[in-house]
Amino acid sequence: MKKSLFCNNRIEINFERGCMTAVRLGDENLLRGVTPMFAFKLRDRNGESKIIDAFDCKFVSFDGEIATYANDNADVALEVVQNVDCLVWRISLSNKTQMVFEWAEVMSFGVDEKLVDEGGRGQIIYPFNEGCIVSDMAKREYYPFRYVEPEYPSLGKYSIFPNMIFAPFLAYVDGGCGVYLGMHDKDRATKHIDFRYGNGCIKLQMRAYCGVGYGENYSMDYDCQMQIFDGNHFDACEIYRRWFEKNIPQGLTKIVDTPNLPSWYHNSPITAIYPVRGTFDTDEMIPNKMYPYDNGLQTLQRLAVDTESQIMSLIMHWEGTAPWAPPYAWPPYGGTELFDNFVKNAHRENILVGLYCSGMGWTQKSNIYDYDMQREFVKNGIEDIVCANSNGQVKSEICTAQRVGYDLCPACEQTQRIIADEINKIVDSGVDYVQAFDQNHGGGNYLCFSDQHGHPPVPGKWMQQSVNQLLDKIDNGQVLLGCESASAEPFIGRLRFSDNRYELNYYLGIPAPLYAYVYHEYVNNFMGNQICMMLSYEPYNYSYRVAYSFICGDMLSAVLDDSNHILYAWGTDCFKHQVDTDTAIAILKNLNGWRRYIGKDFLHIGRMIKPHIDIHCGSNSFVLEDGLHLSVDKLLTSAFEHDGRKVQFVVNYGRETQTLFFDKEYDVYIDYATQQKLEKVTQCDISPLSAIMIDLD
Repeated sequence: MKKSLFCNNRIEINFERGCMTAVRLGDENLLRGVTPMFAFKLRDRNGESKIIDAFDCKFVSFDGEIATYANDNADVALEVVQNVDCLVWRISLSNKTQMVFEWAEVMSFGVDEKLVDEGGRGQIIYPFNEGCIVSDMAKREYYPFRYVEPEYPSLGKYSIFPNMIFAPFLAYVDGGCGVYLGMHDKDRATKHIDFRYGNGCIKLQMRAYCGVGYGENYSMDYDCQMQIFDGNHFDACEIYRRWFEKNIPQGLTKIVDTPNLPSWYHNSPITAIYPVRGTFDTDEMIPNKMYPYDNGLQTLQRLAVDTESQIMSLIMHWEGTAPWAPPYAWPPYGGTELFDNFVKNAHRENILVGLYCSGMGWTQKSNIYDYDMQREFVKNGIEDIVCANSNGQVKSEICTAQRVGYDLCPACEQTQRIIADEINKIVDSGVDYVQAFDQNHGGGNYLCFSDQHGHPPVPGKWMQQSVNQLLDKIDNGQVLLGCESASAEPFIGRLRFSDNRYELNYYLGIPAPLYAYVYHEYVNNFMGNQICMMLSYEPYNYSYRVAYSFICGDMLSAVLDDSNHILYAWGTDCFKHQVDTDTAIAILKNLNGWRRYIGKDFLHIGRMIKPHIDIHCGSNSFVLEDGLHLSVDKLLTSAFEHDGRKVQFVVNYGRETQTLFFDKEYDVYIDYATQQKLEKVTQCDISPLSAIMIDLD
């Protein structure tokens, strides 16, 4: 038995049993169930695998820091070191087989199997898709983003870093205290960060993919940190941010220290998102009223005038091959001359141009357009460079409604050359932005277990290294690149502007600005096309989501149809619903005004901090797809600091004036353009569809 003491808090481990026996916050033990504190997975060349955990191993010895275990398949050395305020874990595995270590798991323990919103206790702080607070485990398991074991072929919803998981940490918070788990890896190797039902508990799970070969040993070369802390989700993020800022990925600099960013990045453009063919992803691809491309200019100009903002035209279904049919998109539909003229005319009107692409995939055949590359697949030996299982099986589960195809493995030089060449063609067209890796959440690639691509036959650090090598081959200059969902940590320096998919987190819980808290000084993303928006169509639906993007420091978006209407979101049914135009224009104009004027230093290049003032002014309700109700605050808030000054923004996204009361006097800015200020007030009205900025100093 080993007891680790942190003031009144204590983590107790029974090494002989192979599990934690207590995680005590004061006199209370958070631990539930019995969970093996380590595990590993072995995989053979046929793709068959087995998982072995601490309970399958024989305890051998414990010398005060390292516990050793034996199994017929592997010997295990588990190192647990007590630092001042945390436990640091590492694991080493000695292979006794000709199989390969796929992953190694450490620090596992269980908490109450019901979270606070289902009659239990606690919340899970989850760095999934820009950040989520999960307080109802049954809800998480009901919807599409439930716990799934990552396997081949990959699914886009896997809880993998770097992919849908932007940073490798997890936390459990209960009653103002919490337990933080973080894998502090400078190489940013692939990891599975997740939580699941266990033996009478919810098991918190941290797995590292080993990136070794068949028959080889594995030794973890970085620290896994377990720490008890006071506070909420921001305090959990603060632990990770402190490590991140001491271990910045190579080539990443803060926005203010990055000289080659285009000027528009600092001008807070609103992205206007629309297709030029069809109405939704799997629609018949007939040109709509936004085609030819110049047909959209009048709508974009009007939006610019109404919102007093620069506009980026972000176009879908523009590909001359087939929509969502990577890797070949160029030339654009209608030909280069037609598109080139549009780019020139748009720039003449101070309108930016961006294009959606479809990531690191190979399309054999489009399901929505006359496009077939099966002959080229054979001729160019593409089967040799697509992601494969250990037994050589090749298959893809990505965007199967739109296409039949495969996932390209970026470790292959041919993959890198094909994708870089295609993206460089688009960059050379004079556009301002390319969402190059749509379908690759966070910029990450899909799992590959081939031993024929020059990488280890299991995931590992080779994955992020390969993607970064690919990105190095793209000569994009001041044309920014991005991905679906915000860029995961290893790619932020090369993917500076991405389609933030925070709305997916309503399937799991409530979105929380975890990503912005850690990275906002380094990257600004945009609200995105909001696909899979599952909230009911209340009058405040659109303005609520714009307000949420704003308080995260993201740039704002409007999804358009071809009749000058703003839609709630992009999708197969959202096109049927139009936002009230006056409401949409008002919230976009007012909030983007704060981003462009007095709030710019904070919302564009500032550092997110924990809000100082608790904001409560009633709630609004949405109905989710399963009929459950979701309650959200009528006012949204966030805080930032810049150059030693701290401020807090509060947004009223509703149509009625709200009154705030403070427990002490503050200076409050109520107008972004005139900088009108109320001095030393203890209450303040917030007009509909607008914001205020509170000076916290």
